[in-house]
Amino acid sequence: MKGRMAVLLVFLLAGLVSQVAWSADTLQDVTKRGVLIVGVRDDAPPFGFIDRDTGEIVGIDIDLAAAVAKRMDVKIRLKTVTAAGWIPDLISGKVDLVAATVSSNPDRDKLVDFSSPYFSTTQRVLAKKGTIMTLQDLEGKRVGTGKGSPAERELQKQVPTAACYFFSDSRKAVEALKKGEVDALSASGTNLYGCLASLPKGEYEIAESIKLSEDQFRLALRKDDPQFLKLVNATLSELHDNGNMRKIFAKWFEGKGNERGATAAASSVQAAGLVTRPTSTEGRYLVLPIVGLFRPSADVSIFDPLGNPVGEGKVTGIYEEETYVDAPDIEKGLIRAGFLVSMNLGPEGVKKVVADNKHVIEKVRSDAKEEEERILREAGTEFREAKKARERYQEEMTKTRMMLDYQYSDQYYGYYGYPFR
Repeated sequence: MKGRMAVLLVFLLAGLVSQVAWSADTLQDVTKRGVLIVGVRDDAPPFGFIDRDTGEIVGIDIDLAAAVAKRMDVKIRLKTVTAAGWIPDLISGKVDLVAATVSSNPDRDKLVDFSSPYFSTTQRVLAKKGTIMTLQDLEGKRVGTGKGSPAERELQKQVPTAACYFFSDSRKAVEALKKGEVDALSASGTNLYGCLASLPKGEYEIAESIKLSEDQFRLALRKDDPQFLKLVNATLSELHDNGNMRKIFAKWFEGKGNERGATAAASSVQAAGLVTRPTSTEGRYLVLPIVGLFRPSADVSIFDPLGNPVGEGKVTGIYEEETYVDAPDIEKGLIRAGFLVSMNLGPEGVKKVVADNKHVIEKVRSDAKEEEERILREAGTEFREAKKARERYQEEMTKTRMMLDYQYSDQYYGYYGYPFR
């Protein structure tokens, strides 16, 4: 029996070893599959972000990964990864390559391998204007960053009293900064400039005087896969030598050759959205984008559901699918759910959007009406319940007072020897 168990164990171990060896040969695996699966970020413009015009993930990292797939003569499939999850996804085989603004460090080097660097960046700090000017200003502050990131490592080394709050999603980090849940964000300068674009213009800044460290972005792949590493490095080297690397960066940083790029001029981009509700800030409205991509600080025009002009406003913030528009000069209460917000659309463009989206406009208006009715019902219910509670309280107080009066009178008359009447 023991002999048979030993033989079985040998076969199991042999199978495990062969499986590990097979999974480490990414070239053979991907070629057989015909698809290179690449882990990318969708919240780190211009390296990886969602193009709202197409709904696709685009950017510098995606172009570099596509070049690797082209060299292998296979298709590419993108999978969104996070700052905290890209290493597990890579090791477990969920992705074959990671192109997500990642950099190496001693801890990561033990787990995965890295390509040659393709971009140098500086770790910086983003905060409300005038609040963080030097490293000393970070002492005792709450700083949002990525766990295990170069920014975290340098913060703990240079400002040990700063408290690091970890975020796997840049959009959540931006929201935390806006809400005051953290005092600052720290990451690579390129990532922070992407965050800055989604914050109210003029209210936040990246402190130019603070440079935590210099770092380099690389592509990441599984350990002990020398043939795949050689191919990836050869691809990057070729892109550099033939000038295509420069073209890729120019396209996304300068907006050349691709009007969908992160830096495309706001005046050349059209967008439209529907007001869903007013916010707690007077004159500010939440807008649902339905056409194109709104740009921060862009001037917009506002129309009623029939396409009649109402007034002008400005985009004050963009967070994920939420766009905020300020229109303080328009009479309070005039703008309601279902009103159209237009960026760079002429009268004919507005009419077309209204005609093409009548069902959406009606749905938004219907949902808003149902929400108002629900709030009124709840308010009425709360009022009635509060009234009943007050009545019960008054009744209990009356009983208590009567009881106290009775006890007091009984004690009073009894004390002087008079019978209670």
